[in-house]
Amino acid sequence: MAQRDLPIAWKAWGFTAVGVLCFSATFASTRLALSAFDPFVIAFVRGAGAGAAALSYLLVSRSRVPSKRQFLRLGGAALGIVIGFPCLLSFALLMVPATHASVVGAILPLLTAFFGVVIGRERASRGFWISAMMGAVLTASFCLYRSGLSAIQGADVLLLLAFVACSYGYAEGGNLSKELGGWQVICWALALAFPIELAAFLGYVSAHGLWIRPPSIEAFAGLLYVTAISQYIGFYFYYKGLALGGVAKMSQMQLFLPFFAIVVSHFVLGEAIDAATIVGAILITGTVFGGRLWSGA
Repeated sequence: MAQRDLPIAWKAWGFTAVGVLCFSATFASTRLALSAFDPFVIAFVRGAGAGAAALSYLLVSRSRVPSKRQFLRLGGAALGIVIGFPCLLSFALLMVPATHASVVGAILPLLTAFFGVVIGRERASRGFWISAMMGAVLTASFCLYRSGLSAIQGADVLLLLAFVACSYGYAEGGNLSKELGGWQVICWALALAFPIELAAFLGYVSAHGLWIRPPSIEAFAGLLYVTAISQYIGFYFYYKGLALGGVAKMSQMQLFLPFFAIVVSHFVLGEAIDAATIVGAILITGTVFGGRLWSGA
């Protein structure tokens, strides 16, 4: 039994890791897009662009239509990851840099695990929760030291709400992936939100224009990334991993997100990586895999 389960476990970690890698460039890419586009445009383009692609796929593939109960849960996931998170994050990143968002992002694993336990009725060991809390504390401590958490209450509240919405969408979508498959979940969630996002985009652009200032190639690249990768492709891998390994356990991979985001910020935004980054990454890595052992994975 152990030999048969091992490949599935490693596949779960692998898919989840790829999804987290895709999401790690979201903060930096959003900052790039904000150089030319306002937060509403970025959020609406994310939803409408990815939604158009998802709807096209569902029509061409003639995918099975979910049940009414599944549609209700898909609507909740869409509200969190397609509508709430992009809007709140874009506005927050107007006021704080990408590294600051990483500080607050340290709560994602705990929030996702919490929603995973509540929604999916998953069981989590005491060791799992201890490792999750340790990882969150270590991640937050590192990010505080790395960037200095400024007292921008408005931005912090927006980020907190963004990550609550995101973690709920992660957990709900991850549990639905066990029934529908990861690709179907994100496609149906995006398709449900598509009419709202498209109408909002057209209405907003007609009143305020498409951009604040003429966009550079970098701004277009950032907008393309958050639309195609952050909002669409990344979720296939992430939800696949959550479906295979369980939401509470796989959510620990999110502990790497702040460090991946800082590395991306170094190459994309020119932020320096200091010694604390290396030490922090080693500590967090040990905590994640320690929690894996404690939870019996």
